[in-house]
Amino acid sequence: MQSTKQTELCCAEQRAMERHWKRLCEKWGEDVSYEEAMDDWLEHHATAWREEHQRRVMERQQEEMKKHRWIESEKAKRDLGSTAYIDWIKKYAAQWRAWYEREVEGLEVE
Repeated sequence: MQSTKQTELCCAEQRAMERHWKRLCEKWGEDVSYEEAMDDWLEHHATAWREEHQRRVMERQQEEMKKHRWIESEKAKRDLGSTAYIDWIKKYAAQWRAWYEREVEGLEVE
């Protein structure tokens, strides 16, 4: 059964917290309760992890938006600028984020 604190975490946060739990057990040389690891992660590591995670997501998303701008500008034979970014957001942002969280974040390690 998941704790209330754990259910409030997104999937990527849960994976990061579970890695933290395993590291604590190794570091302390003993079994650490999940609740104790969760408290430690939330108090000492969650904010920095979230900031870094958001930075990585935004960086990757911007790369995708730039690719879309280049492709669409080539098709139009002119630079579409921010219009292409808005087009990408409307057409692909939600799907891309779902894909990223499902496929990419599961592979990334802190």
